Amino acid sequence: MNFKIENNYLNITNYPSMEKHFEKMANKGWLISKIIMGSVFIYKKIEPEELDFSISPYEVETSYSRKTKEELEEFQTVCESVGWNYATKSYDLHIYFKEKGMDAVPIQTDEEEEFKTLELLAKKQLKAQYFQIPLFILLAWMNIGRSFGSVYGMRDGLTQIVSFLISVGIILAIINVVDLRGFLKRNRKNIDLGKNIEFSDSKYYRFKICFILFHIVIISFIIYLLYSAIILKNTILLMALIPSLIGITIGTLYRIYVKPSKKSISYKKKVLAITLVTATVISIWIGILNIGVLANRESKLNIDGYRVLSINDFIDTDVEEDFRELRENVSILISKSYDYSSYSRGGVVDTEYSQALNESIAKNLVNRYKGEGENRIIGRNSRELEFMFENGIYDSYLGRTGLTEEDFNNLKNKDTKEAVNEALEITKHKSIVEDKDNLWNLDEAYFLNLDKSEIVIRKGKEVFFLGGEDFSNPEIIEIVKDRLELN
Repeated sequence: MNFKIENNYLNITNYPSMEKHFEKMANKGWLISKIIMGSVFIYKKIEPEELDFSISPYEVETSYSRKTKEELEEFQTVCESVGWNYATKSYDLHIYFKEKGMDAVPIQTDEEEEFKTLELLAKKQLKAQYFQIPLFILLAWMNIGRSFGSVYGMRDGLTQIVSFLISVGIILAIINVVDLRGFLKRNRKNIDLGKNIEFSDSKYYRFKICFILFHIVIISFIIYLLYSAIILKNTILLMALIPSLIGITIGTLYRIYVKPSKKSISYKKKVLAITLVTATVISIWIGILNIGVLANRESKLNIDGYRVLSINDFIDTDVEEDFRELRENVSILISKSYDYSSYSRGGVVDTEYSQALNESIAKNLVNRYKGEGENRIIGRNSRELEFMFENGIYDSYLGRTGLTEEDFNNLKNKDTKEAVNEALEITKHKSIVEDKDNLWNLDEAYFLNLDKSEIVIRKGKEVFFLGGEDFSNPEIIEIVKDRLELN
């Protein structure tokens, strides 16, 4: 092998110790060639050689400026003119080497000036972390929060991957903030006392472990996207990524062409604002266009091999479906899943199929469907119930929810909030019921609404959610069991 990959960590708090590490690696025949994200070290094979290394902090990019290629080459030329060879860089840390014992002028000669540079770099990193931590927490609330207890969180691989990625990101950001703040606090005191800068010689195992997990998740994310795009043909996911790609592209163009320019800061701020507005408008426009594409796309799908229900399964005449939609997915816990919706003027029939890794996960998925059924009942009925109890009115709507007039009269003299909660419990108890008559003769079967038009059933590791028909009707049950191969 002519190259070697190492998981390590380089930052402004520890680069002198990494100089020693690079010297040891060169002595073993490996010269540092590239560093990715401060943690993936790539070495190239050389003849074992004794080398001296020097890592110099030099700010490459700020919020509104960025060193040009010519400016970076000029800095490298200056370092080379005093006896150092350029190896690579990691963010704002530039790595140089020379033969051991060869005379060369030290790149950094003034401790106070060096610390000023380090302080600028640390503050820049801290600003980024202070922005990222609240953002990660918000994303965690949006993604991880809905994963716990939800069907979607169990069946969707992207949600699971992103949730784990966000968790690792939060841990890394917090550790980095603590590390940098400690470094600044410690060394401000050292500089004031005329002492040397105190760097860390820690092995940074916490960072290394987090970075390993981070890279594994990133690779999993890429594999998932490719699998969804190529194998599952998940056009909805691909369309959802377009706005992100637009934002990344426009942001990259801003970094390449605007930041390095000699224009004023006020000019760059205006361009940045225009850039953000442009990216947002284009993303919204693309999103609207995608909705139109999805609404008008060809509905002739090949569902051979898929255990799904169609409107045609429940009518005597073969009526053309107005629209059909099939979406496939895969996740860590659900090895295979797909959703199918069959639309016609007569209504819609939905099928959600999931094959879990084991029966325990399948049972958990059934419970999540029951929980979401309860949430739907609460969402549909809470406001109406509150209005009815506040005005002392009982009408046919409440009867359709399962709440009888007798139930209403027993509750109407109670506090409104208490009455609504008790009414919802009655409604949930009457709507989400087990198939106690064993009509389905399966491992589990639960009706999820009062008219029995939604049901979740389980056979071994397989779970089906069905909607659109009366699934307590024996004739319907026979058709479904035959069509879904559940006999």
